Amino acid sequence: MRIATIATGILLAVITIEPAFAVAPPATNAPGGPALSTPMSTPSGARSPARARPTRKGSMTRRAPRAIEPAVATAPNTNSPANAPNVPTVPTTPSTPGELNTTTANDTNSAATPVNIAAVLASILAMPENASFRAWYESPHEFSAPRARFRNIAFVDWTDDQSCIVRRDADNKFMRAGCAPAAFRIPSAIDTARADALERHFGFPSAALETIAYRQTPGALAAIEQAVTQTLAQHGITCTVDGIAPDHQWILDQSAPAVRGVAIDIINAYWNNPRTQPTARQSIEALTSYVQNAIPYHKVDDQRNDLVDDGKTRCGLRTPAEALLEGGDCDTKSLLLATLIRSIDSDTPLALVYCMNGNTPHMILAIGCSTNPGEQCITVNNTPMALVESTSDWDIGHVGSTVAIDDAEAVALR
Repeated sequence: MRIATIATGILLAVITIEPAFAVAPPATNAPGGPALSTPMSTPSGARSPARARPTRKGSMTRRAPRAIEPAVATAPNTNSPANAPNVPTVPTTPSTPGELNTTTANDTNSAATPVNIAAVLASILAMPENASFRAWYESPHEFSAPRARFRNIAFVDWTDDQSCIVRRDADNKFMRAGCAPAAFRIPSAIDTARADALERHFGFPSAALETIAYRQTPGALAAIEQAVTQTLAQHGITCTVDGIAPDHQWILDQSAPAVRGVAIDIINAYWNNPRTQPTARQSIEALTSYVQNAIPYHKVDDQRNDLVDDGKTRCGLRTPAEALLEGGDCDTKSLLLATLIRSIDSDTPLALVYCMNGNTPHMILAIGCSTNPGEQCITVNNTPMALVESTSDWDIGHVGSTVAIDDAEAVALR
């Protein structure tokens, strides 16, 4: 029996029978999934022309499978007892990535024949060439938080000059003479044991998926695709025909409870008035001020990050709790802001916006809060949303002139 291999290199989740594309796919409007605004509205309300989609920050291109040897003329019937591999049953415990489909059509153009995907996968896992892949696939995948261990967050002080701004003109702001920026401090702590555990759980191991061998039998590619895709989903990674990318919604859901106390402390410090409850917009202004001014901008490697040296690829993203300890760049800070907002506000619409800052892939946040005249907005799912820059201290509804939003893509968060 000749053997083919899927050689994916560092872009290891590239297990597909479709050709590779340059960018990751748009999110779908499937029930339970993220929603995509199509087309985008420019600040003036005019429709953006049909132009090239911006390169998505954090997305990684997939490669098509490469067979090292040609296909064999005939393939064994994997349903035949005589050809059944003598290997353990495919894992079906809660720690595995869910049940696999039991039947599928051939991966070839021959007449479709039902095949046992579970048996095909068992045969693939049993191959000596796939020892690393099998060890990863059969390991526990459900995130489990360890015993809590709290310590103060790293960034507790910041200043905000909003009260000193007389007017803005394009990218310039004019300050009132002699006005001192407001200073704030929060005494917040987070569960660092959970934060570190989630950071380690997030992402996928390069070595385990770098090369996956398979016999060219019906259903082999479908079995690999399904196993890898379902398992990556439990580690905060989406995997489709076009590419792989962080599952921001999964990360937000896992992180929001852990940062809620920090969000409350920020709002209380910023609006230090126990007699008045801040509005939703005012709470968002406080959280935006903190993320913009207190959390430092630290470039995160496009494939890994420098916090955990464990061979995993994390698409250049840090989880929100780790950002409170270490900082991050545009997608990390935008997701942190979204998570802080969602931790105390379940109603305000939020969307991550993929755009370009000059020639660099960029991410900003869109927030469906009350807006003021002249603020830059986009429409997502028929909801006007103000644009928010997380990496510099722009007002809500203002982004720098180098950020192109006419062709941006917005993916709604729940």
